[in-house]
Amino acid sequence: MKKRGWLSLALILFFLTAWAVPAQVAAGERDMMMLLDLLKKKGVITEEEAQGLLKEAQTQAKQEKEERKAEIKEVAQKGDFLPGYLKGVKFGTTIFAEWNLRSTADGGPSTNQFLLNRGYLTLAGKLNDWLGFNLTSDLFTSRDADDRGNGLELRMKYAYADLYFWGTVTELGLAHTPSDQYDSYIWPFRVQGKHFLDEFGIQASADYGANIRGPLGGRMADDFTKWAGSTYAGKWAGYQIGVYNGAGYTNSENNTNKPFGGLVYFRPAPGVEVLKGLVLSYYGLFGQSNNNFTARGKTNDFPDTQINLAQLAWQHPWFTLYGQYYWGKGTMTSTEDNSRSGWLVEGFVRIPKVEKLRAFGRYYNFDPNTDVSNNATTTYVLGMAYDWSRELMPFAAYQHSDFESQTTKDFDQFQLGFQLKF
Repeated sequence: MKKRGWLSLALILFFLTAWAVPAQVAAGERDMMMLLDLLKKKGVITEEEAQGLLKEAQTQAKQEKEERKAEIKEVAQKGDFLPGYLKGVKFGTTIFAEWNLRSTADGGPSTNQFLLNRGYLTLAGKLNDWLGFNLTSDLFTSRDADDRGNGLELRMKYAYADLYFWGTVTELGLAHTPSDQYDSYIWPFRVQGKHFLDEFGIQASADYGANIRGPLGGRMADDFTKWAGSTYAGKWAGYQIGVYNGAGYTNSENNTNKPFGGLVYFRPAPGVEVLKGLVLSYYGLFGQSNNNFTARGKTNDFPDTQINLAQLAWQHPWFTLYGQYYWGKGTMTSTEDNSRSGWLVEGFVRIPKVEKLRAFGRYYNFDPNTDVSNNATTTYVLGMAYDWSRELMPFAAYQHSDFESQTTKDFDQFQLGFQLKF
């Protein structure tokens, strides 16, 4: 190409800068075509040279456009376009929804309904090396007398600050209760039914207060935590200690008592492949109920509450087994201090050659007053779940509950539902 041809190419590439910007593609291409026509009329370049220059410019523009897209995508993934304090912030949701068909003995109330059991919207993240937060709103079906239980309301389930110091995590605010958080860590089918203490109103799954958790003896390796989770992944042991209002996240505080307690766990064989998911633990909480006695002569006092929970869990990529034995007195909202006891066994197994398919089962018993006979509840559950993706898990389950008390009727229930979580 002649010297004037190179000069022409330089001019075209100069105009290409504007032509390559997505918002100015049409204008840039028109200007370039006008420049090529002018150069051809002046005899600076031939028709063949003009076509070659046009093709070369278009190729370069396309390449620069793809590079710019890749750069934008990379920046978006890193969050570099956000202010520093927002780079660790994430949005998530949890939805538990189902259709259930319940048949109750002796003409008791039955159901045939679609139901939203949990609708969470979560904004959480780490603002820096030592500070994080969690805001989780809860969309729930109201049971207030005002709307006769037929409406949806929004409330806060969690609203706490996370402090990270020396390998520990501290929650301050409307925080997890250790037992419910530990249960969720071990048992992945909360979508089917509540955890033991929450099911029988012994303690709520969240409460106003503070707790701190951490490992003892180091942490389990990543090849374990990627399938078992990292919240309670102490290599040899760990703990979580907290103090709370006691009333739970759905109630106001009625007294000045602050129940105190926590969880300790021990992993006996972290170096043995098949046994590294074996964990023994104990959870205890001690204080007073948030409500007054109803017994005559005690209406100015608050019942004592004791929660003791001995637990054995065995986690494995192919199965999980979990057992609990509970004994105590009163609850966090009871109007008496009756002695209570109960136990639970639950587990799941992945189906060979269909690893995403899991069969699960639960069997539990609860006695709300061990000094009185014929008032226990026994429940068993059989179900199947499919890990459609990391976020979506549909399930089907059958539940039978038997009540020794004549005031509550036995029932059978069939559920079809799903968990969506990210």
